[in-house]
Amino acid sequence: MINWNAMTEAQILLFALVLLRMIAFVVSSAIFGSPSINTPVKVLLSIVMAVVLFPTVRTGNVDYSLISGEIISLAARELIVGLSLGFLTRLFFFAVTMTGDLVALSVGLSSAQLYNPMMGTHGNTIDQFYSTLGTLIFLAINGHHMLLSGIAQSYELVPVSSLALKTGAFAEMAVYGQTVMLMAIKMCAPVLVTIFLANLAMGILGRAVPQINVLVTSMPVTIMLGMAVVFLCLPLLIAEMTGIAELTADKLFQVMKAL
Repeated sequence: MINWNAMTEAQILLFALVLLRMIAFVVSSAIFGSPSINTPVKVLLSIVMAVVLFPTVRTGNVDYSLISGEIISLAARELIVGLSLGFLTRLFFFAVTMTGDLVALSVGLSSAQLYNPMMGTHGNTIDQFYSTLGTLIFLAINGHHMLLSGIAQSYELVPVSSLALKTGAFAEMAVYGQTVMLMAIKMCAPVLVTIFLANLAMGILGRAVPQINVLVTSMPVTIMLGMAVVFLCLPLLIAEMTGIAELTADKLFQVMKAL
């Protein structure tokens, strides 16, 4: 338990630094940072988690008397660390959303727009389906537990009272972003290939039988084939999403060790 009455000024500043990293992480992370969650709820969650973790926080070897003089630099560092870790957790949903956008664009359903509460933007119907499926998978594999465990261990791997911040970790984040884009293309590859072959066949048919209006006829055919492939490939899609979530958790801890 924290004895608030016996806390020194330096300890109060340390708690403020812990709270800053927690707020930055909650606001920028997946699930907890969703726009559908009210701001007071996010702030309350950050305060509760900071109070719980503060007694176990690793403070490093910096003298408490120097904290007040470097409070601005330390606060900026904590915000950068929290936002970076939160951004990494969102890359899973970026991959899922990108997959839904590519599938909808290929089958011709990109104009049907719906509000996506997870990303806080308007997306198409296929994007909404993929986002909902990704959220269910993320919760089913205890992804929210991975988030809480990751931010808790970040205080051990990246001490609060240290001014050191290695920039090599940000290069790893950029490389992982490229990997996420490749995974998104791989998840929607069956639909893209199917629609390409269907369009090629309709083009040949249009040249062979000019009386057929290929532009009108191909639309229901591509939608039917695209949705059929989407549902046939659901087991493979779920396995791929699970792998991306686990890879995101591994990358989260690698970046924390590199910071």
